[in-house]
Amino acid sequence: MFSRFRQPLTVTRDGGEGEFVDGIWQPGKPTTLTARCSVQPSNQNDMEMLPEGRRDRQAFTLYGRTELKMADDNAETNADRIEIYGAMFEVMHVERWTNGIINHFKSIAVKEAEQ
Repeated sequence: MFSRFRQPLTVTRDGGEGEFVDGIWQPGKPTTLTARCSVQPSNQNDMEMLPEGRRDRQAFTLYGRTELKMADDNAETNADRIEIYGAMFEVMHVERWTNGIINHFKSIAVKEAEQ
């Protein structure tokens, strides 16, 4: 029923384990997947969950069944990158909502800095 409100988004996820090739570390290859999410502008409460240096950027709150990944310093993994309306966004916050009615993930993605 709710899938009609979700749109397909291309997610780029850093590859898993890398390897040494001729003594030089080569990171794992990135993979892409499609996540169907409802894309909403982030409200003030959502923006307050972000690190201070990211609160001044454009952000969207995403609702969907796919668990997106944030950066994890302990696991040394990077955040998922998502293309939204032609721009690249980085996942900064993820919450699991398991209320027994419509289980889903709420994620906040922030626009990447212009290079």
